[in-house]
Formats: sequence, C-alpha cells, structure tokens
Amino acid sequence: MRRVFYIALLLVNLVSFAGAQAPQPLRMEIPVRSGSSPVNYISFGEKGICMFYPTSNDGGKDSISWSFVMIDKNLKEVWRKLIPLHEDVNYLKGFGRNNVIYLLFHDTQRKTEENISVFFIYPAKQIITEHRSSIPEKAEVVDFEIFNEFALIGYNQRKGKPGLIGFSLITGEKRNFDIVDKNDALLLDVTADTIHQDIYAVYKTQPSSSRNVLMVNVYNSSSALRRSISFSNQQEKKIINSAQFIPTGNGRGFVAGSYGYGNRNKRNYDYYNDYYNYYYYDSFFRRQSTYDANQDNTPVSDGYYSASVSDSSTGKVQYYSFIDFANVYKYINDPEAIRSRRKAEKINKNESAESSGSDREYSFNFRLLMHPLIAASGSYILMAEAYSPEYHTMTQMVYDYYGRAIPSSYSVFDGFRYTNAFVAGFDSSGMLAWSNGMEMRDILTTYLNKRMNLYPDNDEILLFYNANGKIAYKTIKGTTVVDNTSFTSIAPKRSTDQFVSEYLGSAEYWYGDYFLASGYELLRNNYLDENKRNVFYLIKLAFR
Repeated sequence: MRRVFYIALLLVNLVSFAGAQAPQPLRMEIPVRSGSSPVNYISFGEKGICMFYPTSNDGGKDSISWSFVMIDKNLKEVWRKLIPLHEDVNYLKGFGRNNVIYLLFHDTQRKTEENISVFFIYPAKQIITEHRSSIPEKAEVVDFEIFNEFALIGYNQRKGKPGLIGFSLITGEKRNFDIVDKNDALLLDVTADTIHQDIYAVYKTQPSSSRNVLMVNVYNSSSALRRSISFSNQQEKKIINSAQFIPTGNGRGFVAGSYGYGNRNKRNYDYYNDYYNYYYYDSFFRRQSTYDANQDNTPVSDGYYSASVSDSSTGKVQYYSFIDFANVYKYINDPEAIRSRRKAEKINKNESAESSGSDREYSFNFRLLMHPLIAASGSYILMAEAYSPEYHTMTQMVYDYYGRAIPSSYSVFDGFRYTNAFVAGFDSSGMLAWSNGMEMRDILTTYLNKRMNLYPDNDEILLFYNANGKIAYKTIKGTTVVDNTSFTSIAPKRSTDQFVSEYLGSAEYWYGDYFLASGYELLRNNYLDENKRNVFYLIKLAFR
C-alpha cells in the first residue's frame, strides 16, 4: 500500500459551545534575521529535540551567550539554559547516544590550551557540563566520536602529521594515537567499536596528484596500535575523496566512499587546501557569502569505491562509476552529465573504458555532499548529493584609449545547483549489490547543506528532501522504483501565511512514523502589521 507524508496536527480543545478551533500544524518558529547564525539542533527520538544557537552578546568580554533549549515531541519547550561561549567558537558535530547528547565546539582563534569543548547534555536531569581539551593551533577537525568515557577528536594539519586524541570526560586524562609519520597523510574518518573495544582511523597518503594509498589503523582502548590495514587494487589516477568505516567485529569491517580522477586542471595542485575546500562543505556548515570559481579546487567525484576488511587478509578496493548506476539517466538532469552520456555511447562497446583510457572523457565529475555510511536491511548503504556552481553572463561596454566602445563580458555566480542523489547498497564482501538515485528539482542556493535523506523500511528505502516549501519523496527497492516522486507542502503556522523563499531546508527521520523538517523561510502575511518575517522552523510530519 502506498504511503504518503502528512502534516502532524495539534488538536485544539473546544473553546466555545459553537465548536472547536481548526487543527493547527505541529510547527515551531523562531524569528531570525536573514543570513544570521544558524539554529542547530539534535533530534533525540521520543525524548524530543535539543536546540542550541547564539543568542546575544551579553556573555561578558569576548563572549556570546548561547541558548540550549530542550523541546518535547509536541514541539513545546521543556527547559532552557543560557551558557556563555567564546565569540570565535564554531559548532562542528553532535549526536545523541543512550540518554545523553554530545556536542563538539572548536575555538578556531584560541592559541592557548583548551580550544576544544565537548558538551555533555543529560536532558532528563537538565544537566549540561562542558569538558575542554586542545588540538594544535590551526589544526582542522576531521571527526568526533565517543568511546566509553573518552571523547575522540581527529584532526589534520597543513604542515604536519594528522592526529587523533582522546580525553576523558570524567578525569580529563588525555591519550594520543599515533597515525602515520608522513606529513602528506590526511585523516578521513574515526570510528569507535565499543562492543569489541577497538578504535579505527582511516587515512590516506598521496605521493602525487594522481596516486594515493588508503589505510586503516586499529587501536585498543589504551591507544596502542594493534594493526595497520592496507588494500590491494588501488588504481593509479583514481583518487580517494572520502572514506567511512563500519566495524563488524572480530577484526572485520567495511570501508566505502567516493573517488575521482586526480587533478583535472592545469592549476597548481594544493593537496591540503583542495581537500579542505571539499571537506568543510561536506561535513560542517559553512555559509558561502561570495564565490570565485578561479579559487574553487573542490575535488570532483566519478563514483563510489568499497572494500571489506577481514582479520587475516588484505581487502581489495572495488570501483563503481556513476555511469553504470541503475536508472542513472532517469534522475540526472545535469546538462554536463547528458553530454558525458553521449561521449560514452560513442565508445566501442567491445573496448573497456579502462583499456581505452577514455574514463576522463565521459566521467560525470560531480561535486558531492557525502552522507553517513549506514548498515541496514542486510546492506551497507551510501548516499551522496550532487551539485554544481551556476553562473549567468553579464555584458557591459568599456572604452579603449581612443574612446571606442568595446563589449566586455564576465560571469556572475548565482549559486549552487543541486541535481540528484546517488544511492548504493553493498554486500558484506564489499561488492555493489544495487544502485539507484533520486532527482532534485529547482534547488539553487548560495548555502550548501545536506538536503536529501533516506529511511530504510524492511527491504524498501524512502528517499526524501525538503526544498521550496515542499517535501519531495520517492520509494525504491534496490534498483526498482516502487513509487515515483511525490510532493507534500509544508504547512505554515497561520493559514494566512504565504511562502516567499527558503534556504537550508532539511528533513530527517525522528521516531515511530514521524519525521522532522526544518529550515529558514521568508513569509508574507498581509493580515499582520509587519507583513514579512524571517523564521527558523521545525515541523512534525507523519509518514503513513
């Protein structure tokens, strides 16, 4: 039976003998200024939602007060606390585990000790504690995990080795994990296996712009290196752009990510900056106020790779081009991809792309926003959203020395165009089991964020995203499309509100049959004194 999204409603009690008020959508709004600092939140199942955001500058010298607000499953405020934080702190990552929420902040300007803060939030007891440690000055945080009572922080340095530290949230004890002695190495992922008491660090070394080596280090709980895992079949010119690891116990695991074809342009290749240009847009929120294509070396990707890890043998890397994904040309609307298809069709079908050396001629070259690798329904599922910068051309007249008019054209950046999502499922041996995807329509924005999401439901997968005041959703089952794309409008708080524009829209699974949508909207209401307002909203959706 086909299922659809519904707006969850707040049923209002009778207010008079004449009848009841009309049911109102379960929607929460916070007034914001356009382009202001983001409102962050962590969904916490039936326990509710933890919101946190900078509120005011009255926290003291060089400080800003942040509001930490706990909201129940009916989007009603339960409690609120104000905590002063240094004005240069950036929120990086957070998650809920058992009954606790963990948040990571990095003070990018603090040169002394304690430039890392981990917040321990126990919502049921209204407890918030801050725990500090430090990483080297100007180091860039890669990942954050909790292992027993230890916070694990992985980082990279421009002119130094990558690092991984652990510090106790109880005693403050600090542990250092040695990764590799090479300065050209980049840490990609940190994973903790609390069941088998192992810690995994995935990294790569890159001797040149056309060759890299993927590795996984395994540590015990005391930070001692137990094993370094290498992989066979790592091919020349296929550069690893991202990596995520899932442990499966007893020294086994699975690693997957995206790859591209090395440095495609003639500009000088900056190994560190090119990676971080990509990584920070992929993993951490960063608003894009201006854009210069000449300074954009974001690595482009052409497909996914995967490899399994066993306790006795070296894993083999398998590469899977997006060109070979099922239904790929049904959900890609990027003109460049269509041109790539035409080039691919001209190649002799009896000659492999690898042997002909033509991979680069018809590969997709997508910029990707990678999502977490998950294990569900007997598969390891990897998803990424594809986007590209978009411009329009302006022409104006200029005059030469003799006063003659000469037309001069230049490009103006309009924003990033989202095109589609790639979804793939891998079996336990690391082989591609199925592939599919979903189109993303009419999304052009100067703010990059992960909009698409997925929810595994038995052997089917629901794909969905929030954009332009609507939830788009589609159901797939492996390579089969079960239900084509449908749309549900996001209900306003007042029936007289009119949608004008939005940005940073997102949606995610919450609990039970319920999902959560959020974003920033400009609304118009001619029945109010101030007929326009900018809001951050949360709205509860049911999928039945």
